[in-house]
Amino acid sequence: MVRKLRVKAVGDLKLKHPSAGVTRPEGSMWPADQFTLRRLREGVITADTTEPAKGKPEAKAKPATAAQS
Repeated sequence: MVRKLRVKAVGDLKLKHPSAGVTRPEGSMWPADQFTLRRLREGVITADTTEPAKGKPEAKAKPATAAQS
């Protein structure tokens, strides 16, 4: 499985990954390949570590039950 990174372009740049396509303003999922890593080192994209606004809903924790004796 290919590891992917959510990336955002710096400023108003429009960048295109050879296989993943153009960056979107909200961020795009790009494979963590040499192309992406090189762009990160150059500073033209940043790795977005925040969760996307739209995504899988988080599982709600079940309330703790009292121990029965």
